[in-house]
Amino acid sequence: MAQPTDKELLNRMRDGDTGALGVLYMRYSAAVSEFALRFIGSREEVADITHNIFCKLWDERRQMNNVSQLKNYLFSMTRNAIFNELRHRKVVHEWETDIKLCETDKYVSPDAAIDTSDILEMINLHIERMPELRRRIFCMSRYENMTHAEIAAKLDVSQKTVEYHMSIALKELRKLLQVLLLFV
Repeated sequence: MAQPTDKELLNRMRDGDTGALGVLYMRYSAAVSEFALRFIGSREEVADITHNIFCKLWDERRQMNNVSQLKNYLFSMTRNAIFNELRHRKVVHEWETDIKLCETDKYVSPDAAIDTSDILEMINLHIERMPELRRRIFCMSRYENMTHAEIAAKLDVSQKTVEYHMSIALKELRKLLQVLLLFV
């Protein structure tokens, strides 16, 4: 009896035949593993990659109507899995390097107290995130020492508008300071 072709096995898989997947696994898993092993090096990771490729083959069985050469399709899947694994390793390596850098003397312990520069940085960040007009009014008042009347004239707004925005800005900053004081 002749062996079923890849196309026949793919058709059977589309119909839910898990035995067809088993035949394809027996037929191609060694080639997939050997190809991946050349780049990955770890037999355990290669076994996972091979398993995942055939699981994906099963999961995508209904979308595989246009696959004419299963070998080429498996090659592409394996190549993509290798690239993904190598990218993953790079990310893990960078993360581990960052962790090691954090363990040096330059690392600030989570238990370290917040200092004045941290508080000022948070305040400045909050000021930068204020709406444009409110930020301009606040900066003119606090950094340029302008009166409300001077700010109103320069921005061509009413003095009440200046007072309103200053009031809101100061309320927001007081709330921020209350939160920051919890960490001091």
